Amino acid sequence: MISLHFEKISMYPRHEEPCMIAVPFAKGAVSDTTRVSVLDGTVAVPTQTRVTAKWPDGSVKWLLLHFLADLPANSGKAFALSTDRVTAVPAKPVVIEPVNGTFVIRTGAIEAELTAPGGPGLFQSLKRTGFVPTHDVVGPSLRDASEQEYDCEISSEGWRVIEAGPVRCAVEARGKHRGRAKESQWFDFVVRVYAYAGKPWLMIDYQIVNKEPESEQVIHAAQLHVRSAQHIVTSDQLRLGISRAGADRRMKSGSAGEQLSCTFTAEVLEKEFIEDQAETFAGTFWADLSDEKRGGITVTLFQALQNCPKSLDITGEEITVGIIPAGHPITMLQGMAKTHRLFLNVHDGDETLDEVNVRSLQFQLADHPVLESAAFERAGIIESIPGDQTIDWVERGFYRMADGRTKTYGMLYWGDAPDKDYTAQGRGGGDWVWVNNEYDLPHAMMHLYARTGKRRFYDYLMRAAEHWKDVDILHYSPNPLRHQGQVMHSAKHVTGEVKVCHEWVEGLLDYYHLTGEASALEAAIGIGDNVRRLLATPRYQGEGGISARESGWALRSLGALYSETHDEKWLQSADQIVDHFEAWKKKYGAWLAPAAGHVVYRSGFMICIAVNSLMRYYRIRPEERIKQMIVDAMEDYVEHCYVKETGMFYYKELPSTQHLHSNPICLESLSYAYEFTGDLNYLEAGRVTFEEAIRVAQASGKTREISGEALIFWGDSPKKFAQYYYPIFYYYRTILKAEEETGRLQQEFFAGGRRK
Repeated sequence: MISLHFEKISMYPRHEEPCMIAVPFAKGAVSDTTRVSVLDGTVAVPTQTRVTAKWPDGSVKWLLLHFLADLPANSGKAFALSTDRVTAVPAKPVVIEPVNGTFVIRTGAIEAELTAPGGPGLFQSLKRTGFVPTHDVVGPSLRDASEQEYDCEISSEGWRVIEAGPVRCAVEARGKHRGRAKESQWFDFVVRVYAYAGKPWLMIDYQIVNKEPESEQVIHAAQLHVRSAQHIVTSDQLRLGISRAGADRRMKSGSAGEQLSCTFTAEVLEKEFIEDQAETFAGTFWADLSDEKRGGITVTLFQALQNCPKSLDITGEEITVGIIPAGHPITMLQGMAKTHRLFLNVHDGDETLDEVNVRSLQFQLADHPVLESAAFERAGIIESIPGDQTIDWVERGFYRMADGRTKTYGMLYWGDAPDKDYTAQGRGGGDWVWVNNEYDLPHAMMHLYARTGKRRFYDYLMRAAEHWKDVDILHYSPNPLRHQGQVMHSAKHVTGEVKVCHEWVEGLLDYYHLTGEASALEAAIGIGDNVRRLLATPRYQGEGGISARESGWALRSLGALYSETHDEKWLQSADQIVDHFEAWKKKYGAWLAPAAGHVVYRSGFMICIAVNSLMRYYRIRPEERIKQMIVDAMEDYVEHCYVKETGMFYYKELPSTQHLHSNPICLESLSYAYEFTGDLNYLEAGRVTFEEAIRVAQASGKTREISGEALIFWGDSPKKFAQYYYPIFYYYRTILKAEEETGRLQQEFFAGGRRK
């Protein structure tokens, strides 16, 4: 049995609430997924399973589960996962049926007929089961500077089923937006629709993708319309509603003939008191159009404040959803994408405003079960530290680093943040330089979430990965060396270079396992393909022509993709990098980088990046030459880069750059050298760096600033947590194990705070 726990969220009970959890298993532990069930006490609840990764022997590595849970009001609840109970199915499973060249989704509560191939919009009809349609969903559509409207048009391939139920189903379609006035097209799109057994609502992810030939495009509006069906006669009983959880959590209602509207912008948001963590929750934003006799429909924009600008306008006949509000144009550079999430709740006519609001809030802050950390460790997904061995001041440092990052509100910015130092260096040409998930913040956050079970770390991971796979990847470029690549830190996200030393994949793979969203896996594979194309260019041939960091980061991504897919092409490229490191070392005696035209020098933290990536390769292929390269590199690093009288390492070997450097990436490398040699001097060399890296962690900042369409809450650069967390953790774990195994470490390792 594996334990799952829901923390207290809602003050209302939830019956058969759709929930999702990803569970890792050790190699060989699970092969038959038909005998996996979530248990509420001794009762198996309706569960749906999907394997997202396998071990080389074919057994399950990651299993995604959707299940329906009864959750109490104002209290947490424990569940368990069994691997020897036949998987239960819902009494009313969600089904997808082919009809007239398209699909109809039936949840038992609603029926949604999807638009046929080549047709405009998403739905041909949407209604409660057994009733006639009361509202039409029209669009989405885009508007350009000349007021030309472009309707989304489903491609000739139509919809494809990506999950078939019985608890949840999902379908996907692609296409372009077609102009109404002339036969022109503009912007690609991808849309996914999700439905749940027995539920009257749908979730929609609508991704706008800029594959246009120009360098940038400006969208002047993107709208979805929900209109009263033509056969419905508007009555005085019509209800309108807008709810916004801002300062006053207010709701409004009206009747036929009235109009309600609300628009969120960075300027509006700046004036509000915000204490929520930006990635987790900042309220809700919905509109409802109802008739007491015939029922109604609610449209909710997911985290509208974080994704501002957003708007809702309602008359007695129509809801206009401002995905991009008119009057608030958004510039999208070539290759960018942006996903907008909406919920449609098709409800009975007697549903009150409060009930509509609660359901909307449940979408915004859904119940999420937490998996026991021991399950991750047993599966070999993470390393952990027993609770009775943790050091309180170290754990505080991790929390402060995770929470104290700069955070940003805004449609193209949520999940990312600018870096003040990069900006001050002039890298943005006067604009803010955005970090673009440098050093893979989602992967670092995944480890912290798995260790602690804290919900907000999960949300941090989700938002960063969603931004990354949308905005920071070039979904299109005519240049094959940029196409599919992750762009390094730069102004406006995608104006910078694509280099193998700034392309990561592990956090995207984590997101894929946690959600099952294939777009993340596709993005990671696309980055890997881009890395392979770059490695084939002349820049990466020969020995010592580049820094150890460049090929080191490439090796890490290639190894992760091999572990995920078992595709040998990734190891073929990885082998070339390992051979390159070996030849490089033979040529210079160490991994020396070129500088100033006549110097080769040691760049300590770049050497350590190479070591850390080689260790990941060693775990795939434990060759003696890899082990020796790691030990030799760290022996050279300590001999030449360690400033003994200070207890720290210098930055780079040149006289002009030999200032002390507190970058803790070396801590992971020193730990590997200790594990291979048993020499405690490697751990001793990292002690001061370890302490200093933790002590500089700051709590969340409160200073805010508007920059264009973004609202920035200042703290530390996000790359700091991404860069610092795992090396500090691994060293922390190593010194605890070394003390336990040898009894020889001195108490100064724990100076400045008590052990638990």
